[in-house]
Amino acid sequence: MKKNEVSIKCKLEADAVGSMLSDLAGNFKEGKVVIQKGASFVTLRPEGQIEVEIEAVEKKGKQKIEIQLSWKEEILLEAPDAEIKISAEEPVLDMASLTEAPKVDAENESKSDC
Repeated sequence: MKKNEVSIKCKLEADAVGSMLSDLAGNFKEGKVVIQKGASFVTLRPEGQIEVEIEAVEKKGKQKIEIQLSWKEEILLEAPDAEIKISAEEPVLDMASLTEAPKVDAENESKSDC
């Protein structure tokens, strides 16, 4: 699978960052997040167990929050055509429907070498 990546580093006002985080949270709850910068974008579909790492640091007048979220993409499998059952019991089949031959009109029956 190819790697798609978008990296954004910029300075914004606190209220703009709050709006960005709100958008991220809302889209995350909906199950689809698209991060775009120019023509480049990455579509993420968060689901299942999410690994969360949060680090907050205050040092010499500088404050920082790092948030990292990661998960594995779930592979959706198609449902089987018939019900699958594993058991120690043999199924009880309606033998009449299995052995009943289709009715053929004797007058219109075609003959073949088969």
